[in-house]
Amino acid sequence: MTWQENWQKWSVASADDAALQEKLTELSNDELRREHFYRYLEFGTGGMRGELGCGTNRMNKYMIRWVTSGVAAYILEQGRQNDGVAIAYDSRHFSAEFALEAAKTLGATGIKVYLSDALRPTPELSFIVRKWQAAAGIVITASHNPAEYNGFKVYGADGCQITLEVAAKITNYLETVTDLFAIPVGDEQALFQDELLEYIGAEADTAYLEQVQTVTQNPELTQQNGAELQIVYTPLHGTGERLVLGSLKQAGFTNIHVVAEQARPDGAFPTVTSPNPEDHEAFELAIKASDGADILMATDPDADRIGVAVKNENGEYQILTGNQLGALLLHYLVTQPEIPPNSALIKTIVTSDLGEKIATKYGVKTYNTLTGFKFIGEKIAEWETTQAAHFLFGYEESYGYLVKPFVRDKDAIQAALLTAEVALALKKQGKTLYEGLQEIYETFGYFAESLHTITAKGEQGVARIQEMMQQMRLADSVHPDVVRKEDYKTGEGIELVLPKSDVLKFYLADGSWFCIRPSGTEPKCKIYFSCIGETNIAAIAKRTALEKHILAQLK
Repeated sequence: MTWQENWQKWSVASADDAALQEKLTELSNDELRREHFYRYLEFGTGGMRGELGCGTNRMNKYMIRWVTSGVAAYILEQGRQNDGVAIAYDSRHFSAEFALEAAKTLGATGIKVYLSDALRPTPELSFIVRKWQAAAGIVITASHNPAEYNGFKVYGADGCQITLEVAAKITNYLETVTDLFAIPVGDEQALFQDELLEYIGAEADTAYLEQVQTVTQNPELTQQNGAELQIVYTPLHGTGERLVLGSLKQAGFTNIHVVAEQARPDGAFPTVTSPNPEDHEAFELAIKASDGADILMATDPDADRIGVAVKNENGEYQILTGNQLGALLLHYLVTQPEIPPNSALIKTIVTSDLGEKIATKYGVKTYNTLTGFKFIGEKIAEWETTQAAHFLFGYEESYGYLVKPFVRDKDAIQAALLTAEVALALKKQGKTLYEGLQEIYETFGYFAESLHTITAKGEQGVARIQEMMQQMRLADSVHPDVVRKEDYKTGEGIELVLPKSDVLKFYLADGSWFCIRPSGTEPKCKIYFSCIGETNIAAIAKRTALEKHILAQLK
C-alpha cells in the first residue's frame, strides 16, 4: 500500500474520531503526509517506539491496537490466555490511555489482563510478570527519549524482553492485519465484570520491595550507618520515586533529598530537554540542590536506567559514565567475603573491557552479549536450566544494571540501592566514589570511553544510516592501526555464537576499539570508542585522536 492509499484510508476510516481528524488536518502538505504514512513503525525485540501523532509511522491508539493484536495472537497460539498479560505504563503523554487500549484489545480476544492501577517502573513490570506467573507483559514507555516519543515493550513469561523468535512470530501476524480500524476492542467495565480485567496496585510494590532487600550485601552496615550518607535524588518527572525511596529507606538510607521540581510525574518533562540520566543537563537541578551531598542520583522516566554524580578532586560534581558506575558496582560485588561459586558477569559488546579485567582478577568469568538487556536476561534464563554459571551482575554502558535476577531487565531501583551501599562503604574508609574509581583505574589501567550519536530522522535518515554502515563495512581501511574487524552481520572476523546483528567492531593494536551500530529504537547511528592508557591523560588523548579520525569519515 502506498503512503497515499494509507493516508486516504485513515482519512475515511477515522471519520468518527474527532481528535484524529484534527491531527490529520494538521498534515498540510504531501511531505508531512508521506512522513506519517510511508511505513509502519517497526516492531522488534525491543518492541515498538516512535513519535506521537497520527499515521502508521507514529504512536497512537490505532497503532497500539495493531501491535497488541499481534501479541494477542501469539498468546492464543500458546494457549495461555488464562495466564494473562500484565501491563504497566510510565508518565509519558498518553501512556495511561495506551495501556488501557492494549488491555481492551487483549480482553476482546478473551485474554486475561493485569493492568497497573497507576504508573509503575519498567523493572517492576518485569517482576510482576514473574510474580503473577503471567504469559507475557507489556509496558508503555519510550524510556529516556524526549517528550514527543512513546513506545510499547513486550516481555515474555520469564520477565525478559521477548526473544528474536517470538518477535518474528508477532511480526508475521502483524503483517496479515489489513485494517487497523477493524481490530476488536472491549469495554473496560464489561471486561472487569467478566473478570478478564484485574487491576494491580500497592501489593506489587510491597512484593517488589521485599525482594529488593536481597540486593544489599552488608545489611548491618547500611542499617547502622546509612543515615550518614547524604543523597540527592531526582526521578526526572518519571516513575522512580516510590520504589527508589522505599528501597533506600528500608535499607537504612534515610538522609535523602528529592529534587522537588522534578518529583511530580509529567510527560512534558518541563525541566529538561530530554529526561536522560546520561545527559549532564539532567543533573543541573540536583547539583543546585546538592548542599554538599555525597552522591546525586537520577533515574529515567521508566526507572530502568540510573545516572550518578559524585565530587571529584576539585570538589565539583562529576557525572560518572555508565562504564564507570558499572566498574564500581562490580568491584564491590567481587570483593565481598563470599562470592558464590561459578559466579559470572554478563556485559554487552559495547561495554568497557574494564569490567572483564576486574572480573578475571577475582575468578569471575565474563560473558559478552549483543547490545540490549534482553540478551543478558536470556543468558540468566539459560543458566537457570543448565546451571552453567551463577549470575552475579549484568550491565551495559548505557546506564543499565541488574544485581538480582528477580527482575530480568535493567533495574535502576536495584542499582540505586547498591550504589548507595558502595558509597557508604567507601565513606566509612574516608573515601568518595570518585576516589574509589581512581583506585580501580590505578590497578587495572585507565580507560577512556565515549559515545557519539548521529541522528537521522525520516525516510532519508534511514537510508543515510544504512549508507554509513555499508561504507564502514566495505572500506579497505578505516584506521591504519586496525588489526581486526568483527562483523556481527556477516560473521567476518568472529565465530557467530550471538544472533546476527548490524554491528561492526574494530580493534586497534594497542587494545583500543570502536564500534558502530544503528539504534534499534531510535533514528540514530551510534559510535562507541574505548581506549586504555597508563594515565588518564594518555587514555583520553588516544580516544580523542581515534574519535577525530573515525568521525571525519562519517560526515
